Amino acid sequence: MGTVVSLHPVRTGNRFLVTIILLLVASWSNAAASRVLLIRVSRHETVSWTAGSQPVLLVEPVRGDGWYALAKRYCSKPNSIAPLRAANPKLKNPLKGFPVRIPVTVLNGRLRLAVVRRLFPVDRRVPDGWRHQVLSPFGPGTETWTWLAELFTGSRKQVRMLRRANPDLPRPGPRRGQLVLIPEAHLLHIFKEQSVWHETAPTESPTPRASPPLRRSPPARRSPPPGPSPTPRRAGRSTAQRRIPLTYGRDRHGAYAVYRLKAGEALYSAVVVRFTGQLHAAEVNATAFQIARRSGIRDVTSIPAGYPVKIPLALLLPEYLPRGNPRRVAWERGRKGLERYVQIVHAKGLDGVWVILDAGHGGCDTGAVVDGVWESTYAYDLLCRIKADLERRTRATVWTTIEDRSRGYRIPHHDVLRQDRDQFLLTHPPFLLGNSTTGVHLRWYLTNAIVWRARKHGVPPGKVVFISIHADSLYQGVRGSMVYVPSRYLRPASFGVNRRIMRRFREYREHPRVVLGSHFKARAEASSRRLAGEIIRSLRRSGLAVHRYEPVRGSVLRGRRRWVPAVLRYSLAQNAILIECANLANDQDRKDVLSQSWRQRFADAVVKGLTTAFDGR
Repeated sequence: MGTVVSLHPVRTGNRFLVTIILLLVASWSNAAASRVLLIRVSRHETVSWTAGSQPVLLVEPVRGDGWYALAKRYCSKPNSIAPLRAANPKLKNPLKGFPVRIPVTVLNGRLRLAVVRRLFPVDRRVPDGWRHQVLSPFGPGTETWTWLAELFTGSRKQVRMLRRANPDLPRPGPRRGQLVLIPEAHLLHIFKEQSVWHETAPTESPTPRASPPLRRSPPARRSPPPGPSPTPRRAGRSTAQRRIPLTYGRDRHGAYAVYRLKAGEALYSAVVVRFTGQLHAAEVNATAFQIARRSGIRDVTSIPAGYPVKIPLALLLPEYLPRGNPRRVAWERGRKGLERYVQIVHAKGLDGVWVILDAGHGGCDTGAVVDGVWESTYAYDLLCRIKADLERRTRATVWTTIEDRSRGYRIPHHDVLRQDRDQFLLTHPPFLLGNSTTGVHLRWYLTNAIVWRARKHGVPPGKVVFISIHADSLYQGVRGSMVYVPSRYLRPASFGVNRRIMRRFREYREHPRVVLGSHFKARAEASSRRLAGEIIRSLRRSGLAVHRYEPVRGSVLRGRRRWVPAVLRYSLAQNAILIECANLANDQDRKDVLSQSWRQRFADAVVKGLTTAFDGR
């Protein structure tokens, strides 16, 4: 059996970037030792990668399809019939209902890029070309020089060039974790078109270079009318806009907001991250260039202080829109309506509170990986430290969803941790983490089973807390911790997983479907936001870095799409939060994570924030 990895709804990306970093996972069948990885690209297209062979795209022919029709639809060359026949020796002709295997090295540009984005989500377009990180899910020899040359340059003849461009890498083939540079001059056009990912945040000089002349904005009016107008007007009176002066206008391209950069501010962080909410590198870069084009900026690294940057209203977060804008009105109404659902529960020293701790990823799914640092390893270490603090300093009842077979919950007294793949979920029976999709669903089924147990023991819903610990990989200029809570608008009324493997587990059999009422979803968001706010304040009091803009969020944003992580989306816990402890792509954050003293301070701050939330303040 293969591992099917669905990119929806678990932390997916959009056409710019596959979201949250998904590393390859493999599973072993019970009957044989054959290993195969399946990653869904679309409803009818799946990448299949089997140990000992190279990946192929599985497609479903439609009635009337022949080899030529498939080659024309999927391949870079319409005459690529020979490689299709060779990849499908048992098929004389394509048949409806029988998937056809298409080698990824013959795919057309659009599909080839989509497959690379899903197979290798940590790959980046860099100034010198394309930076590929070798993942080799089945060990040495999985990714060869020949295959990499075909994949990224379209020709086997570029193998020598590829080796010359990477002289420090072994000649037999690169190994897992190593970086391979494909020089720009030899890249296929589809990879050249992608936005360049900057290794360091661009520094914008206040000295103008061939920039349009600055014009002073007209004076503000006392009562701004709703919606954008032909002349710039002051922003409304929200807290965010009182701190950040925005004006609004309209040109032939439509309505926009204007922000004037201050000395030392960068377009990426001061505008894109702050006003659009984008956090991932590819989206930040793409949005920055879109805003730059709209603003007439030719060089994003040389923008003078005071330059009027135009931000299309469609890109703005609702709180930064003009007063009266429908999106802002809906946002304000939703935030105000949430206030009546806030429930303050008194539990001195967390007496009677059940805390369910979860660490993201684990097993074959390492989560985000930056410079060899695995998200799963350090998230689990934080879980162990938070668990120990809760048991030592409070009267809370502590539950965990995951355990490391070799380490248990022991706290190691060194900075850099040993990384392994033997974590398992504490379901009945235990689940050794191999299939990430199954693992994600089992986490919330296990969490809900503990919530049901709490109810049987008479624990009030307000005294049940679920905390999932992660570490993100975002735009490198973003620093600090963030907390996600479940937005009531992005959760279903009911949900159940219809997968045969789930029937093995008692947690699924007892409650195969979760039902979420509208009142519960509103109360859960209100309670979770209050808890998240206390933890963020505690982190700040402890001198730990917190995300500068909107550190508490109700959903994950990728491009224009929002969703709630599955462990929160289907949770029955009234207090449910997901903590992104740090941005591993940020050098300082990653350095912090590799320090045991920082990890202990972080765990202490989380426990203090949790305790404060139940002190009734």
